[in-house]
Amino acid sequence: MKKSDDLMYDFRAGSEIAFKHFMKQHIHALTFHAYKICRSKEVAEEIVADTFSKLWQRKDHFESEINIKSFLYITTRNACFDHIKSAKQQNNKLSVELNEDLILRDTDPLTHLIHAELIKLLVEEINQLPQRQGDVFRMFYLEGLTTDEICIRLNVTPNAVFLAKKKAIAAIRDVFSRKDLFAYILLSKLLFIDEV
Repeated sequence: MKKSDDLMYDFRAGSEIAFKHFMKQHIHALTFHAYKICRSKEVAEEIVADTFSKLWQRKDHFESEINIKSFLYITTRNACFDHIKSAKQQNNKLSVELNEDLILRDTDPLTHLIHAELIKLLVEEINQLPQRQGDVFRMFYLEGLTTDEICIRLNVTPNAVFLAKKKAIAAIRDVFSRKDLFAYILLSKLLFIDEV
């Protein structure tokens, strides 16, 4: 792994390898972030792809990795809100709920970065879960699928989905409660785990 300064130099110089490094580092958390606002997997993926395109176009403007991370999350957030606003203007009957707490959190760049780091930690922990638990957790919380849809995709019973979800939540709660109480509280609020 290259040092941070070398990566930034390479990125600003147009290195696709450095670009792919930043993309790999942030794409999952960014997509989750966009999905939580838009509630559409396809829209979230499209917005994140466009955000990375904008990052590449402006590559010579960034001084540090923190600048890149801020740009990625703020650009994604703004694009999500623009999408929602556009959808409302096109069809007044379309009612899109905006989570006011999320909007307030995202106005402060420091809080925004903490939120991004939490999502990154969450994705890392999901990847450590047993396959079935990780799949169920991803489909339920990140993709927004219902229990019935998960049953069809995985060819399992609703009871198997419930059990896998329950075990995944318990494992993630355990990990986060040992890591940092603040992160655990944020995660519980972010995923509404207490309601499950």
